[in-house]
Amino acid sequence: MKRLTLATLLLSINGVLLLYYAYAWGSFVYLSFALLSLSLAYGVGRENRTAIKVALIYAGISFFFALLFLIAGNLLSAVDTAINFFILHDILGYVQEVYREESESRKEEEEKAD
Repeated sequence: MKRLTLATLLLSINGVLLLYYAYAWGSFVYLSFALLSLSLAYGVGRENRTAIKVALIYAGISFFFALLFLIAGNLLSAVDTAINFFILHDILGYVQEVYREESESRKEEEEKAD
């Protein structure tokens, strides 16, 4: 199974939802965030490190604001909160896995050098 498939899928769903909001309300702000989300989905799918870092920050900020809206009583933001939570979970799991692999390869290189 390819890594970051869930994050790629959820970023794409988030982008499509934002495209719907942009169409329904005629807002260029939603359109810009939809394009950002779709471009991040492409970058995360290709496992570009810069795109992964930006997607992690974007999903974190979006999760924070969606959680605030949910606390304020907007029940429809529960979907956005869940999407962003699972994006964060998948990306952080990927970062942990890559860090573990890199530290193991460094240990092997150090053992070979000694």
